[in-house]
Amino acid sequence: MPILNTNTAYLRHWKTAKIRPHPAHFYQRFAELFIKFLTDEGHMILDPFVGSNTTGFVAQTLQHQWIYFKINDDYVMGSRDCFSQDSDYLKTEQ
Repeated sequence: MPILNTNTAYLRHWKTAKIRPHPAHFYQRFAELFIKFLTDEGHMILDPFVGSNTTGFVAQTLQHQWIYFKINDDYVMGSRDCFSQDSDYLKTEQ
């Protein structure tokens, strides 16, 4: 399984919004594998490189708390859409 996801609704969303997407958008399954393997439900997940926020989205889906750091606010602001109830650009990933 490749770890970089290059054809997703996430990338289409950013293109439509005319925002440069984060270059390292990982598959949700990749983040899920490590979260399930290394933690128990409810543990705090730290993502020091937030990027497209796939890790935070998966952590929240798996009932974890999470925190992130990122120097570039553009990526953080762009990733906020994945937590909107009417958004499906991360939820529809295969």
